[in-house]
Amino acid sequence: MDDDATGDRVVVVTGAAGGLGRSVAARFAADGCALALVDADADALATTAEVLADRAHGVVTVAADLRLRAGCAAAIGATVERLGRVDVLVNAAGVYPRRPVLDISADDWQFVFQVNVLGTYFMMIEAIADMRVRSRGHIVNVASVDAFTAHPSNAHYAATKAAVVSLTRSLALEVAPLGILVNSVAPGPMATETAKATDWYEPQVADLPTRRPIEPDEVADLVAFLARSGNVSVAGENVIISGGGLIA
Repeated sequence: MDDDATGDRVVVVTGAAGGLGRSVAARFAADGCALALVDADADALATTAEVLADRAHGVVTVAADLRLRAGCAAAIGATVERLGRVDVLVNAAGVYPRRPVLDISADDWQFVFQVNVLGTYFMMIEAIADMRVRSRGHIVNVASVDAFTAHPSNAHYAATKAAVVSLTRSLALEVAPLGILVNSVAPGPMATETAKATDWYEPQVADLPTRRPIEPDEVADLVAFLARSGNVSVAGENVIISGGGLIA
């Protein structure tokens, strides 16, 4: 592998049981990385691991509740114990509940923030503790274009993704001097199975200037670009991949 590749490294991917997380894991597996796959769904996680085992340099699965710091600590601890270190962390885990703003309960707010924001934060803090020992590492968080635009029944989700963008910038500022680069990506409507089953997916895609959805593999390629070992300067950035959705 050349120095700009992602291969021969240990990559932790949350939300790896399906959707974008699985596509990200497959992208790094294709580069020969060792993978730590993290998700709350143990059965689906095992399926992902089985599919990727022949391509990755090694695969570890960790079923964890990322709402809890203990779950995030266990995920990073298992990675270090079994694979030796953490070179890259991709926070792709997230929930996307839709509810009219006047119907969002306190429990709804707490749940989506615990998964999308606290889980991202806890995973970063635990990974940074290992990365700083070697004075290098890359973290890529998955935000959303919903951080910058508005859709009905989406207030609590959009607020979490705006928080992820801000959190990315804040942590990047503090840990870049340690050799750890933190960035985020903000996809528009992606062609995941979950998204395609919703009533909002087709109308949102139809409104895009490109008239096509964003494929998870495209986002995975962008994540890999930001996480490549040759990236020594991109820090605290949020890269939008929206099919032109924010210029329409």
